Amino acid sequence: MWTANPDILVTDLGDELVLMDPQGSLMFSLNAAGRLLWQSLPASADTLAQRLQTTYGLGAAQARADSQAVLDDLAARRLVKLV
Repeated sequence: MWTANPDILVTDLGDELVLMDPQGSLMFSLNAAGRLLWQSLPASADTLAQRLQTTYGLGAAQARADSQAVLDDLAARRLVKLV
């Protein structure tokens, strides 16, 4: 199960979502697909891939790859974690 770091500050700018880690002064911008994944947390990797597949009409393999890439990127920045 993936979950958001509870310390992250979130700002909705309409067409993007900006995440800020106050500990490291890191800012990270999410596009529409990233926003969908973030707002779906907490969730399993399968659930997140399904959300991308359904919302954007992606094939299952592409949705899994795309969602995992976003999760890996967010996890590397300590914005999300696998619990």
